[in-house]
Amino acid sequence: MNIWLSEIDKQRFGMVTAKLNVEHSDNVEDIERWCRQKMVSMLIIRCPAEHLEKMQQLERSGAEIMDTLVYYRKQEVTPVEVSLPAGYKTRLAVPDDASELERVAKIAFSGFAGHYHADPRLSNDDCDMVYGSWAANSCMSKQVADEVLVIVHNNAIAGFLTLKCSASDTAEIALNAVDPNHQGVGIYNALVGLARNWVVERKLRSLIVSTQITNVAPQKVWCRHGFEPYRSFYTLHKWFGNNDSI
Repeated sequence: MNIWLSEIDKQRFGMVTAKLNVEHSDNVEDIERWCRQKMVSMLIIRCPAEHLEKMQQLERSGAEIMDTLVYYRKQEVTPVEVSLPAGYKTRLAVPDDASELERVAKIAFSGFAGHYHADPRLSNDDCDMVYGSWAANSCMSKQVADEVLVIVHNNAIAGFLTLKCSASDTAEIALNAVDPNHQGVGIYNALVGLARNWVVERKLRSLIVSTQITNVAPQKVWCRHGFEPYRSFYTLHKWFGNNDSI
């Protein structure tokens, strides 16, 4: 089983939390036994959409679907000319940008329809903090992101995009957001173009990115940049308590 305790989610929500990437051979009884032994309160499950039968088993035993994640991929990435609106500039983030990145992420992801916000047992404020802390940590730790691209306006960050090398020839856009005050002027399109150029400069081959299937706007941008959908996942939450079973 590809299952582990999530220390960062424990800090965020104040409970023992585990994450599971479902594999075809996984047995739901083994999953439950592991979680009981570790005193898990919340299990976050990521299940490939092609494993529909496994997902249905998890649902029948008490896990609840929270979102559907779709992945896009651009293979053989090519460079692109990036044009910024007047008054906007681009640069790489530095550790001193942590608080500003956190601010943008918290505003942009407030009430976002991801799996955290979809769970009524979790506080919306705590869910907003997930993305804020993720953004801040991205410019302070190479374990979180290899690079953070930012677009600034009057020295304030208008939007950002984080990149992480996920394989020898592939990078992933892990987290990206635009301040609502700067939406509608092409900031996100420019960020994706900058990400393409970053991949080319490092002689990587592919670029992947994901979002909730209902989050249509960025998917339109990806399609215009030549990305194609290639994988999808269900996200489920399972809560453990007295007499719960998975």
